[in-house]
Amino acid sequence: KAGDYMALLTPVIKAYLTHMGFEKANQALQLHGGSGFTREWGLEQIVRDCRITLIYEGTNGVQALDLVGRKLASNGGRAVFSFFGDIDEFITSVEGSADMDPFVQGLTTLKGQLQEATTWLMQNGMTDFNNAGASSHDYLHLFGLTGLAFMWAKMAKVALDKKSEGDPFYDEKLTTGYYFVDRMVPDGAAHLAKVKTGAKSMMALPAEAF
Repeated sequence: KAGDYMALLTPVIKAYLTHMGFEKANQALQLHGGSGFTREWGLEQIVRDCRITLIYEGTNGVQALDLVGRKLASNGGRAVFSFFGDIDEFITSVEGSADMDPFVQGLTTLKGQLQEATTWLMQNGMTDFNNAGASSHDYLHLFGLTGLAFMWAKMAKVALDKKSEGDPFYDEKLTTGYYFVDRMVPDGAAHLAKVKTGAKSMMALPAEAF
């Protein structure tokens, strides 16, 4: 199982987290206005350093192709179905906790969208790999978002158990988690829609048009 997970999640972790890291560095630079683009604050260096991470060890586009072209279908999809099973097991373990509802609902929504995207790829990507290639980026991002929702749900459970200790860290952790549920979980629907669009419009132009 560990080997399955290492193979399945390596492209997701590499590509999704480097993409998001670069995006957040850009947003941090934006907060400084025009001066953020200068060396005064040091953020321009962070943005440039983060940018190379999307290219190291194979570009993120290649990582997405690896995920859908090799890792997803390996051993009959054993790794991804195991991942879904672990999520289901966690959700069952926190049933009845009203405080966990926002995190469980967000995780349930994303897991359902990822399952739908996985089924679509298995049905449409194997017969026409252009479909898999065209959908790979959004599939990987939906996978990464689902993984983060799983981790936020786990962190929320710990924070809820410990918040009575009075450490403000746990309240702040929950507040950040609620932000994730409210502002990032909805992105899953857009990724799913783009996965299911397939390759038709992307591959419509002939090579000569370029």
